[in-house]
Amino acid sequence: MLLAFLIALPLQPLMIYLVRLPIDGLLRTTFGISAGVVTIVSLFYAPLTEEPAKWLTAAVPKVREAIRRDPIFLALAAGAGFGIGEIWFLAHALIKSPGYPDLPFWMFVGFIIERLEVCFLHGALLIPPFYALAAGRSFVLGGLAGMVGHFLLNFPIYLASINLFGLGEAWKPLLLIWTFMFVVLGLILALSLPRRPRAVGRREVTQQP
Repeated sequence: MLLAFLIALPLQPLMIYLVRLPIDGLLRTTFGISAGVVTIVSLFYAPLTEEPAKWLTAAVPKVREAIRRDPIFLALAAGAGFGIGEIWFLAHALIKSPGYPDLPFWMFVGFIIERLEVCFLHGALLIPPFYALAAGRSFVLGGLAGMVGHFLLNFPIYLASINLFGLGEAWKPLLLIWTFMFVVLGLILALSLPRRPRAVGRREVTQQP
């Protein structure tokens, strides 16, 4: 778990600098796409880039071996590392921005709580592919399930950015409620699945001549 956590720590900033920012630059400069269109595109490339970045933890043999024994806890450990790396990236970007509010740390409690929820959600979205790996089933299908969950989690953020229905500031509590609902669903998923899945598919494969 500690190894998975440490490997995941730098993955989010690396993904941003090596993948997301180059894609943004390509879209804006080569095709002249507006910021609004980039926002729509980002709905798709957030799950398409962040989820595979987290999967890289499973490429390490010792982590992959541990996933087969305890996929849920390994998913939560890797997700926590990825989420904390994301907190660092966002905090660093905030401090460097010209409009950085020079406020005492306790004024950022809302940001901290929301980011800690996201740390858990990053892990919850990893449960489907890690559990599939442990059960000897399709890692790709599990990964696609995580991507769909990530898209659904982010979709209301886009609706708030275009101020759908003219709700204005009312979008803020709605987004908090939406995120909390996903936290509850993630908890249900983590607690309802057996910690050690039956590796039926993998046993069947190994028994073939």
